Amino acid sequence: AKPQEPRLARRVAASFNQSVEPTGGSRSSQPVFLSQRRLPPVAHAWCWTMRAVKIIASLLIFAGCQLCFAGRDTNIIVMSEWSKPVSLTDDQGHDEAIRGRLLILQGMEPAYGGPPTTNGAMTFVELQNVGIGGLEVYFAVTNLHCELSGATGKAVPMPSGGGWGGRGPFLPCWVNLPYNSTIRLFINGGTMNPLAVYPSGEPWSHWSIPANDTNIYFLSGTLTLSTHTNLSLSPPFREMDYQQHRTATLAFPRTRIMASSVGNHENAN
Repeated sequence: AKPQEPRLARRVAASFNQSVEPTGGSRSSQPVFLSQRRLPPVAHAWCWTMRAVKIIASLLIFAGCQLCFAGRDTNIIVMSEWSKPVSLTDDQGHDEAIRGRLLILQGMEPAYGGPPTTNGAMTFVELQNVGIGGLEVYFAVTNLHCELSGATGKAVPMPSGGGWGGRGPFLPCWVNLPYNSTIRLFINGGTMNPLAVYPSGEPWSHWSIPANDTNIYFLSGTLTLSTHTNLSLSPPFREMDYQQHRTATLAFPRTRIMASSVGNHENAN
């Protein structure tokens, strides 16, 4: 006598589909779901349910990220695109790459001790290491030079200095940029309305753009950075090496400034 189909197999087949029964005692006579390697209807429903759960979860995560980014960027008044990377040689003689961008953010300096205000604005430069190793650069706010131009491309005249009894430019410093890192460096603080736009790191002169100004402006600029001088070279070769490999200038792309955006930030407060 041939062995009979296991009792458990008959129960499983009957629970999935009452019309599917073993047709004999042969081992090849398995339920249709098993012989054709198809999932039973209950398993199909479970797979579709799990796929739907994964899709919904992905959409929720994406929406949450969008809300986080939106919340983080609400204080940005002006932000340029990243500059093209420039090459700088580090202390080990390796070529590294760095890029930057200009920002004007709503807010006051943490050390501000005056009366409460929502009309503050701060100018920053962001530097990002896009090379394959760490890099230390020499940063000076006085090496920043900006230009403000109108819709036709004509440069707006440089602002006059006037009287100034406050601090001077911040002192230069060495900035360490580890691999794949970004740092935001403070340039100057000012007002949001009228918007203070600085031509350099010197705090005593700036352009002023009131919120009711109907003109369109564009801000661009450059920033020169450098790395350590190679003191192992003789003076003539040392200077040549410095000029060719250890100093470079970032060029910030032209960025549109709309006075209405300044007014929107003010109204939000």
